[in-house]
Amino acid sequence: MRKYLTMAATLDPALAAIREPDVDRLLELAQGRIGAVTLSAGSALHFEGLRCLAESVRRDSYYDELGKRSAIAFIYNWICKYIRFERDLVEFADIAHVPVQKPMLIVGFGRTGSTFLHQLLALDPHARAPQIWELTEPSPPPRPESYETDPRIRRVHLRIAANAVVMPDIQKIHETDSAQDAEECHYMMWHGPHQVMLGLRSPEYWHWLRNLESRQLHSLYQGYRLQVQHLQLFFPAMHWLSKALAHAFYFPVLFKVFPDACIVRLHRDPCQIVPGLASLLAHSQMFYTDRIDFPELGGRMLDIFLHCMQRSMQIENEVGAEHFIDVVFDELINDPIGTVRKIYSRFGYRYTPQLESDVLRFLRTERATRKYKHAYTPEQFGLSRADIMARSEEYLAWVERKTGSRLCSS
Repeated sequence: MRKYLTMAATLDPALAAIREPDVDRLLELAQGRIGAVTLSAGSALHFEGLRCLAESVRRDSYYDELGKRSAIAFIYNWICKYIRFERDLVEFADIAHVPVQKPMLIVGFGRTGSTFLHQLLALDPHARAPQIWELTEPSPPPRPESYETDPRIRRVHLRIAANAVVMPDIQKIHETDSAQDAEECHYMMWHGPHQVMLGLRSPEYWHWLRNLESRQLHSLYQGYRLQVQHLQLFFPAMHWLSKALAHAFYFPVLFKVFPDACIVRLHRDPCQIVPGLASLLAHSQMFYTDRIDFPELGGRMLDIFLHCMQRSMQIENEVGAEHFIDVVFDELINDPIGTVRKIYSRFGYRYTPQLESDVLRFLRTERATRKYKHAYTPEQFGLSRADIMARSEEYLAWVERKTGSRLCSS
């Protein structure tokens, strides 16, 4: 894998010449290639967070030389996507007027079954679930007449195939077969807790993010809404379908941006999901270092889990319970058809015989092909079951009151 990364780092000589993560130099390089774009007013906050992340990478000895190159490439690609998006906002003035009615947002920590449920709900032709290729290369906005043949599909598919060869364990844990699979919206949420989970360790960035004021959170989340509108400019649907943990982080402002949002919250034993996500991310971190601090990673995952669940518990004090449905992992796995029916009934979406037929067909295929078992323990990441349960006590009691289910046995 590291030989592959070393080779990839030399393919762009101009980028390889930037040896430290410098946002201004990367922005200059990107604008020189894509074209100068007048950045919108909200870009100042966006780049403030990006500079915080880059500076943390620059100072942190956790990253080796190859890891810094990988981080520089990550930040550069982020800047390029942002510039192209800003250019599209100018070129397609109608983006800001695209309606986003009654979006369905799946909110769950990693390993709660969110990918599985998202795949089922994305089978509904009335849902607009973004696919990997349009999340990876969203500009220009996709069009219905070329949605199945867009050249970006092949480019992203080749990238997925290369990653599967280089990092096969990630492919087993989080299966991605095609550039046309539905994927989660963290690709579109420029800032969020996912940025300190997906390899880029940065305590300073997490501190910046979690201490943003409400108006700053609103500005960032409004940017996500614009990207939803961007992807639906020429190709809308009855409702937007998204899954991302970051939605929970934005709960303080979510209903100001999406007043009629329908939230599906997923729950599972935190003694399973916290080390489970840490295990997945340990593989992702190999892009940046060969010295993974497993206890630090476990502690970071638990901190992010507790922070997002706290926001999830608080939000019902501000909006009505009719905006939410809570689904326990075991219920989803044991009765996926019943779970989908319940979600549609709760929010008043139209559940059709065709959707049920498609879900049944998917379940037969998925259960026949999935063989990999993801194994991990809390102790691998410096955690214990007793400690996770003690720190999650308020959340566990809250879920039991709402669902009647005990996520953790003593």
